[in-house]
Formats: sequence, C-alpha cells, structure tokens
Amino acid sequence: MKSGLLLPAWLLLPACALFHRDSRPVHAPPEEAARVQFPLDLPEDAQTLTGSMVTAMQLALEDFRPLDLKPHKGATEEELCLYQRESYDITAAPGPEGVTFVQITLKPQLCEKQGPIMDMGATYAVDVKGRRILAIQH
Repeated sequence: MKSGLLLPAWLLLPACALFHRDSRPVHAPPEEAARVQFPLDLPEDAQTLTGSMVTAMQLALEDFRPLDLKPHKGATEEELCLYQRESYDITAAPGPEGVTFVQITLKPQLCEKQGPIMDMGATYAVDVKGRRILAIQH
C-alpha cells in the first residue's frame, strides 16, 4: 500500500522545481563577457566595504526591492522608476552588539516627475551573523 503512494509523490517532485526562485544573477554570454576589459588597478576613488556591510546591505535591499519584484500593470513612468534598485542610495553603519544599520533612500529628484516623493525609503537593523532583519523603520 505504501509503495502505491510513493509513485504519485515521486512524480510530483519535479513540479516543485517550478516554484524555486533562482538566487544567482544572470551572466552575460561568453562572447559579451570576452569584450570586457578589466583595469590593471581599480581607480583611487574606489571604496572598500567590509563583508558585514555588504551582507547587511544585500539583506536589506532584497527585502526592500526583491530582484523578482515586478511593477503592476499600467504603472506610470514615475512608478516604474520607484521599482528600480538603481533609483536608491544605500548607507550602512555598524551598530551595537553586531547590528548593522542600513538606510535606503530615494536618489533626490530621480523619479520625481510630478513633484516630490515623500517616504520612499527605510532604515533596517540587520543581524549579519544571523542573516536576518531585526527591525525596519519607515
């Protein structure tokens, strides 16, 4: 009797793969990648961020604007702009007891086609070691 139940369950397993979200970024085709010229050294104004800061920023940004977030149908040009991660600046600072604070703010006047946009950002308290968001202030 148990083996009769295993076959349908086994056949449904591939369907679970349809609901899996790809967590890796898309890579360019090899022909396009071959055209990239890397500099010998990075420019003097390059910034070094700690791994903790980058991890905190990544966790906060994935919560604030997930990569798979799509605009609603009929979205205006201004709304489309607000969906883009590139429309925001991110600032991070270490806090007490392993907490990192991450502030996400809309770049001034970038999406403001019809006047100022208020409250389009958030500040996150992130526990980097636990890879979790402790709190959000809007």
